[in-house]
Amino acid sequence: MLPFMTESPKEDLEAVTQAVTDLYESTVRDEDAGAAAAAAANLHSASGFLHADKEVLDVFDRAIEIGYAAALRDVREGHFDEGIRAWRPGLFEG
Repeated sequence: MLPFMTESPKEDLEAVTQAVTDLYESTVRDEDAGAAAAAAANLHSASGFLHADKEVLDVFDRAIEIGYAAALRDVREGHFDEGIRAWRPGLFEG
Protein backbone atom coordinates (compact mmCIF):
# COMPACT_ATOMS: atom_id res chain seq x y z
CA MET A 1 0.00 0.00 0.00
CA LEU A 2 1.33 3.46 -0.85
CA PRO A 3 1.96 5.86 2.07
CA PHE A 4 -1.10 7.98 1.35
CA MET A 5 -3.45 5.08 0.70
CA THR A 6 -6.03 4.13 3.27
CA GLU A 7 -8.67 1.47 3.46
CA SER A 8 -11.17 3.96 2.03
CA PRO A 9 -11.09 5.26 -1.55
CA LYS A 10 -12.92 8.37 -0.32
CA GLU A 11 -10.18 9.05 2.22
CA ASP A 12 -7.55 8.45 -0.49
CA LEU A 13 -9.26 10.99 -2.76
CA GLU A 14 -9.46 13.49 0.10
CA ALA A 15 -5.73 13.05 0.82
CA VAL A 16 -4.75 13.47 -2.84
CA THR A 17 -7.08 16.45 -3.19
CA GLN A 18 -5.48 18.13 -0.18
CA ALA A 19 -1.97 17.43 -1.46
CA VAL A 20 -2.81 18.84 -4.90
CA THR A 21 -4.51 21.87 -3.33
CA ASP A 22 -1.44 22.57 -1.19
CA LEU A 23 0.86 22.22 -4.18
CA TYR A 24 -1.42 24.45 -6.30
CA GLU A 25 -1.37 27.19 -3.66
CA SER A 26 2.42 27.10 -3.45
CA THR A 27 3.03 26.90 -7.22
CA VAL A 28 0.38 28.77 -9.21
CA ARG A 29 0.80 32.54 -9.15
CA ASP A 30 -2.31 34.70 -9.59
CA GLU A 31 -1.04 36.09 -12.90
CA ASP A 32 -0.53 32.55 -14.25
CA ALA A 33 -3.83 31.07 -13.07
CA GLY A 34 -5.82 31.98 -16.19
CA ALA A 35 -3.24 30.63 -18.62
CA ALA A 36 -2.83 27.49 -16.51
CA ALA A 37 -6.59 26.91 -16.41
CA ALA A 38 -6.86 27.36 -20.19
CA ALA A 39 -4.02 24.93 -20.77
CA ALA A 40 -5.60 22.43 -18.39
CA ALA A 41 -8.93 22.67 -20.20
CA ASN A 42 -7.27 22.03 -23.56
CA LEU A 43 -5.13 19.15 -22.33
CA HIS A 44 -7.95 17.62 -20.32
CA SER A 45 -10.39 17.64 -23.21
CA ALA A 46 -7.77 16.03 -25.45
CA SER A 47 -7.01 13.33 -22.86
CA GLY A 48 -10.31 11.54 -23.19
CA PHE A 49 -10.48 11.40 -19.37
CA LEU A 50 -13.89 13.02 -19.17
CA HIS A 51 -16.22 10.63 -17.39
CA ALA A 52 -15.02 10.37 -13.81
CA ASP A 53 -16.47 11.84 -10.64
CA LYS A 54 -16.33 15.64 -10.53
CA GLU A 55 -13.89 15.54 -7.61
CA VAL A 56 -11.48 13.38 -9.60
CA LEU A 57 -11.79 15.58 -12.68
CA ASP A 58 -11.15 18.70 -10.59
CA VAL A 59 -7.98 17.20 -9.10
CA PHE A 60 -6.87 16.13 -12.58
CA ASP A 61 -7.33 19.70 -13.86
CA ARG A 62 -5.50 21.19 -10.88
CA ALA A 63 -2.58 18.83 -11.41
CA ILE A 64 -2.29 19.96 -15.04
CA GLU A 65 -2.48 23.60 -13.94
CA ILE A 66 0.35 23.02 -11.46
CA GLY A 67 2.57 21.57 -14.17
CA TYR A 68 1.82 24.39 -16.57
CA ALA A 69 2.44 27.06 -13.94
CA ALA A 70 5.70 25.39 -12.93
CA ALA A 71 6.80 25.43 -16.57
CA LEU A 72 5.91 29.13 -16.84
CA ARG A 73 7.98 29.81 -13.73
CA ASP A 74 10.93 27.92 -15.19
CA VAL A 75 10.72 29.93 -18.42
CA ARG A 76 10.40 33.17 -16.45
CA GLU A 77 13.47 32.25 -14.39
CA GLY A 78 15.52 31.59 -17.53
CA HIS A 79 15.84 27.83 -17.27
CA PHE A 80 15.05 27.45 -20.98
CA ASP A 81 16.72 30.54 -22.44
CA GLU A 82 19.12 28.60 -24.64
CA GLY A 83 16.38 26.28 -25.81
CA ILE A 84 14.09 29.19 -26.61
CA ARG A 85 16.84 30.84 -28.66
CA ALA A 86 17.25 27.63 -30.63
CA TRP A 87 13.53 26.95 -31.00
CA ARG A 88 12.50 30.52 -31.82
CA PRO A 89 15.54 32.39 -33.26
CA GLY A 90 13.29 35.04 -34.80
CA LEU A 91 12.39 36.34 -31.35
CA PHE A 92 15.91 37.59 -30.82
CA GLU A 93 16.73 38.95 -34.25
CA GLY A 94 16.19 42.52 -34.95
